[in-house]
Amino acid sequence: MKLRTLRFALGFVAIFFSVFIIVTDVCVLGQRECLSAGSTIKSSMLNSLQKISFQALAEYLPDNKQIDVRRLPRGLNHHVWEKNCIEKIEKLCSFPIFPKAPDQRGVIHRTEITEPKDSETDGHRLFGFLIPSTNGEHHFAVASNGMAEVWLSENDNWRTAKQIAFIRPLHLKSELSPWDFNISKTQISTGMYLKSRVRYYFEILYALDTQTKVENFLQVAWKQPHHINYDVIAGQSLSWYKNDSEMAAYRVFDDDLPNAKSCIKKIEQGYHNKHMELDASLPFLRHTAVSKALPMCPYRPSYVLARSDLQGFQRSDGVKKHVQKTFTYPFTIVDGIERLKRSFKFYYEYPLDEEEAWRYGLVSIRKVEKKDDHNKGVRYFIEVVVSDKITDEQYILADYVYKPNGNKTPLCYPEGLQWDTVADVYLILTAKNLGRWVHNFIKNVEKIVEETKDEHLHVVIYDFDSPDIDLKQALQKSTLTKYHFIRKPGKYSRTISFTEAIDSIKNPNAIVVTIDLHLDLASQFINEIRKHCIKGKSIYAPDIVFLNCGGSSSKPMGSWYHYSYGTIAMYKEDWENFGGFSASFSTKTTWGAEDWDLIDRAVRGGLEIERKRSPWVYHYHHSKVGMWNGMKPTERTS
Repeated sequence: MKLRTLRFALGFVAIFFSVFIIVTDVCVLGQRECLSAGSTIKSSMLNSLQKISFQALAEYLPDNKQIDVRRLPRGLNHHVWEKNCIEKIEKLCSFPIFPKAPDQRGVIHRTEITEPKDSETDGHRLFGFLIPSTNGEHHFAVASNGMAEVWLSENDNWRTAKQIAFIRPLHLKSELSPWDFNISKTQISTGMYLKSRVRYYFEILYALDTQTKVENFLQVAWKQPHHINYDVIAGQSLSWYKNDSEMAAYRVFDDDLPNAKSCIKKIEQGYHNKHMELDASLPFLRHTAVSKALPMCPYRPSYVLARSDLQGFQRSDGVKKHVQKTFTYPFTIVDGIERLKRSFKFYYEYPLDEEEAWRYGLVSIRKVEKKDDHNKGVRYFIEVVVSDKITDEQYILADYVYKPNGNKTPLCYPEGLQWDTVADVYLILTAKNLGRWVHNFIKNVEKIVEETKDEHLHVVIYDFDSPDIDLKQALQKSTLTKYHFIRKPGKYSRTISFTEAIDSIKNPNAIVVTIDLHLDLASQFINEIRKHCIKGKSIYAPDIVFLNCGGSSSKPMGSWYHYSYGTIAMYKEDWENFGGFSASFSTKTTWGAEDWDLIDRAVRGGLEIERKRSPWVYHYHHSKVGMWNGMKPTERTS
């Protein structure tokens, strides 16, 4: 009897809770007046439930509510990219300011585009929302003589978008024309069930492909339920993602724009430049740990001038006569280091009976840099991974060693040539009317700090009151914490801006770096700066890669630009000692030749110029039309 009573009680409780949940769902969440007798209870329950935050989930959950299409704006956001030789979507994705800062903005009301065959346009991005008018299965199709992809989400969230159709004309045997949807199987999507009056995130990427000899075209169509033919999508079926018409006057960087899902996939699966990827993180072994392994010896190369040698020194002699290049072994091939190591017999010349030397064992060799001075000797920078035989921990040993001329002279440490692994580094950028590239620089440094956790990296930005960026807001929204900026009106002057920016840095033991715009910097570059800047001894002027039109840091196509010295690093105290730019350049408002002038000044100040190929810095091709103040560059533009 008791068991039967217990079962009855449990059943009653289950029914009660089921009814309670249904009533709660209908009455409370639906906010209907079916609990009028218990309005106090209803109000209390409703307030409690409404305090539960679903905001974090809402962005990722499907929003398939029907909406009033009459109140929605018409068309898709239409962003255009031009004059960068980008003929493939993969290259578009590799362009550093894509998709956040297009060259042109607008709204398009039909999913079709035509461009003349000699167009300088690289690509188009159409995005927004698709709003079907009928429930049922929809099919999508794309035709183009360029490269095109169609992406559709199951809701209004761009993050859940999937590629539903695409075309790659290079893989086809015949050239496409409008309405040719049956040349490739990838042109037509599978059937997709869509609901009427529901927003679905929709995106089209189109790269023109410079191979075509006829008019460029893109056409995206759909076949709606109960329709026989495909129609170009238009009218009330399209609604833009955001109103960015106010940004159309400037080429503004807009971080609120959705990322391109196509690019996320391509970056994850595509080619990676190993020089742009962070090496395995190991701590540097301090020089004091191996300071007794080699003797100290005097070091002053014959190509470094003393003040008594300045007679007859002429403009540009610093670059032409006093830059001794450093060669790296290997540049990309590890075997080169091993051959160099064996040929110079570093093992035999190291005094292994010293305590500091025998404690560390060689694990691997990263690189050896060689700098010849035929009159006095050869200097090396050796970077190896070593293992502590006592603790079994690994370190990077990176030190300068010197081999004076003469058969009986041993390897030694060059006096005063020990680098500071934790020196403060200030990256200095100056700009006017190029806000989107300033944004790119900020993003670049954010990535470096995230990868390296470098607590001694700083940013200084000098801006000539550009209308296309809110510099204060951009820096505050970033993850950077060690920065300051200067904003002043006036014409752009590279010399004035760098001089004032360097003057704003108070630490004489900091390294200051003049950074060009349109660069992509790898994380390793920061320690390369520290390794090649020695206070009172040397400044660093890396030989960087100038990318061809269409090239990128992820897939480089370009050349070493041996005549450019636009990026130079030195200690603040050295800058002050040799006086910075010459007086003739101090108020210059054109650009060009000031970088060579700076090398002249450093050489006259008795400093050695460290010049070597740097595969960690890439300068993007760009048009110079309208740059800075609309001026033409002078000779040797950097």
